[in-house]
Amino acid sequence: MTPIDPQEFWLLLPEIVLAVFGMALLVAGTLGRGLGSRLAAAATLVGLGVTTILVVWTQGQATLGEPILAGMFVLDGFALYWKVLFLVATAVTVFLSARFIEEGGYRAGEYFSLLLLATTGMMLMVSGINLLSIWISLELMALSSYILAGYFKHERRSNEASLKYFILGALSSGILLYGISLLYGATSTLSLPELSVSLSAAILHGDLLSAVGWVLLAVGLFFKVAAAPFHVWTPDVYVGAPTPVTGYLAVASKAASFAILVRIFYQGLAPLVIDWQIVVAAVATLSMIWGNIAALTQTNVKRMLAYSSIAHAGYILMGVLAASETGLWALMFYLLAYSLFTLGAFGTVILLERREYAGETMSDYAGLARRAPFLAACMLIFLLALTGLPPTGGFFGKFYLFAAVIEAGWTWVAVIGVLTSAISLYYYMAVVVQMYLKDSEATSPIPMRAPGLVAAIGFCAVVTVILGLLPGVFVDLAQSSILPLAWNLL
Repeated sequence: MTPIDPQEFWLLLPEIVLAVFGMALLVAGTLGRGLGSRLAAAATLVGLGVTTILVVWTQGQATLGEPILAGMFVLDGFALYWKVLFLVATAVTVFLSARFIEEGGYRAGEYFSLLLLATTGMMLMVSGINLLSIWISLELMALSSYILAGYFKHERRSNEASLKYFILGALSSGILLYGISLLYGATSTLSLPELSVSLSAAILHGDLLSAVGWVLLAVGLFFKVAAAPFHVWTPDVYVGAPTPVTGYLAVASKAASFAILVRIFYQGLAPLVIDWQIVVAAVATLSMIWGNIAALTQTNVKRMLAYSSIAHAGYILMGVLAASETGLWALMFYLLAYSLFTLGAFGTVILLERREYAGETMSDYAGLARRAPFLAACMLIFLLALTGLPPTGGFFGKFYLFAAVIEAGWTWVAVIGVLTSAISLYYYMAVVVQMYLKDSEATSPIPMRAPGLVAAIGFCAVVTVILGLLPGVFVDLAQSSILPLAWNLL
């Protein structure tokens, strides 16, 4: 085993600093009355800003693509892309959360501490090139997320969401770990590059242990990305969790899970590409069909967005299915766009809050265009992006994904994707009809009492449109970040 060089710990300085900020907030939150919501939010944003600077700095200090800490982690363009995305998504979540937590009367220090610790886990995950380091980082993210889902401890739905998420999450983590153990038993390695070489030999000998191992590993990962039929936790958790947490889980947690899924499949399981493509095709198709059909019957907006998230997991899996450079950068571009317009949609829901939970029914959006024109316009942009219509980033995101699977020869999956996108137009536009064509009993304007929240919604809307008008800049960024992964498939 390669010895650990203590100096290489400096290359994980961003994760260390972010964890220190999280622990400091946790301790400060237990002293006296704890930190105020605004002070805790400001400290969190400072931590995220410092971490972002350190992420860029450490990337310049390392030899990109070279393993560090005895082959447990790597610093490459792929990891850098996702780390910046996580930090931006967490910063937006902070703006969405500050007023929500303050009015709920809950301690802010612990809440923002858990956000930072979850983000630390995500950042370690995407740098991991050893199945053990990936799993431990995943658990750091997951344990923080379980608590966040039940943060409104006096609300029954929040407690129920946390319990369901914990039980099913623990089950999936166990399946994932068991799959890892079987792969280790078959190949005697947990390193992704070495695993790829060992699996090639195992295939020649028809080894059954490795086959069962990678299937269980895939099942655990599909649960984390909320893909059907491993999605059962998603609707109840999304509805019961505090709305900012729901947005965070739908965006950052999903993006992190897809990032490690891609790294594991493309680096560790590359010799099995023909086998796992069949599985991914089936899961993607089922997710798109079930997610969109189930969303048709929902009158609760958060539950509708939960089923929509399942459908979008199917669309994103098309990038994995393509098993090509085009599929990789299309997936990365789409997750960038998806993160922004999904957070924006949940931010709009938060502004219509009712007793700690947001305006969840379709009728809550009746007459919104007259009561809050800016809010209605932003929500319209987000819904167009979720559907995949121009001029938003959602349009080009889906276009690139469909093009990637067609290029790879999976045309029938692309056809199903187009048809299910057409179905989604019905339930997304139902909200638009409420906002612009229905009258509300309330006629007074909706007060915009949270400037930070309004600014975050506006930021998401503007960038969503920019992604639709100038996609080339972001496509180039994604393309420059996939190179460390693509060599296995060339």
